[in-house]
Amino acid sequence: MERPNFFLRTKLLPPRHVPEILARPRLTRILQANVNAPVTLVTADAGCGKTTLVAEFLRQQPRQTVWYQLDHTDADPFVFLGYICHGIKRFAPDFGETLLPYLSEATDDLLTHPERAVDLMLNEILESIEQPFILILDDYHHIGRETIVHRLVDRLLQYSSDMLHLIITTRDLPPLAIMRRRSQATATVISREDLLFTDEEVRELFRTTLNIELKSEEIAEYRERTHGWITALQLVRQVAEQETRSQSEAINQPNLREMLKQSEKDIFDYFAEEVFAREEEETQNLLLHLSLLDSLPLEVCSSLFPKMRCAAELPELVKKNIFLTVAGESYSGEEYRLHPLFREFLLRRFRTEIGRGDLARERVRIAEFFLS
Repeated sequence: MERPNFFLRTKLLPPRHVPEILARPRLTRILQANVNAPVTLVTADAGCGKTTLVAEFLRQQPRQTVWYQLDHTDADPFVFLGYICHGIKRFAPDFGETLLPYLSEATDDLLTHPERAVDLMLNEILESIEQPFILILDDYHHIGRETIVHRLVDRLLQYSSDMLHLIITTRDLPPLAIMRRRSQATATVISREDLLFTDEEVRELFRTTLNIELKSEEIAEYRERTHGWITALQLVRQVAEQETRSQSEAINQPNLREMLKQSEKDIFDYFAEEVFAREEEETQNLLLHLSLLDSLPLEVCSSLFPKMRCAAELPELVKKNIFLTVAGESYSGEEYRLHPLFREFLLRRFRTEIGRGDLARERVRIAEFFLS
């Protein structure tokens, strides 16, 4: 059985350069320091700048690259390996003379022994590629967890030579042996905490793109409200840019606290489309109920919402980077916390779905729990 030989070229194109994005030298230095290791994992929730960071890094170094933008169709191992092969052919035209015929004919063999195809690819890389190159698997989370593609990537990492460096961007930790390699100092993980903007980066973003010098109290409020989340900062920056264009030079710089309020609709729309809508109904229901609490001690959540499997679900949500973080330990065990903007979005959504009356009754039930 032959597989169709169709590939969408735009999936192999890196993102366009956006000059308004602030350079992140503290992070590109980490990527550069690890470029001779097998793999770098960049993992964070939606809108944290994973793709932007890697694209910025690639523009600063001379190696050939294969940029592969994944979606759900790439969970097929034939499609996955085919795209990588065609990506390499862009700078090594003769590559794939062994691998592509194998993919066209070895349907059953690839499904039962997927590692063989990776071995063919690695052999061809050693035979036909003269200089080290970088393979980027962007949005790796789209292929899901139940696919043999993960076995292909594990094999690729296990036996890759110095010719290949792999960069994976993903919203959640993939089911790979990557964490073991991290402990062996052969992999680097850039996490959500690394990607969040520091106070100085927030200051520099507005200084360089809008010529606005933020005050210390404005920086503090941005930190409290956005936690350094880049998408929120960019949306606020866009509102501020529109305001500065509409004002005369005689008027003072825009009120950035007001800009944050004005940008909330766009931020909440982003949450609705890119985060909330992608979750199962049970997870959505849990998130809506969690928004009623300022902090989320695991024992308290389990007692308040016994049917929602909090002990199992909350750690999984952290792994999936759903704007939920571990805040530390409390008197009642491990404690979690929602991002303040995400929590506000959930509260408004919950009020819309169940009405003010039912929401008030749920708040009373929670208050009675704490009083007892």
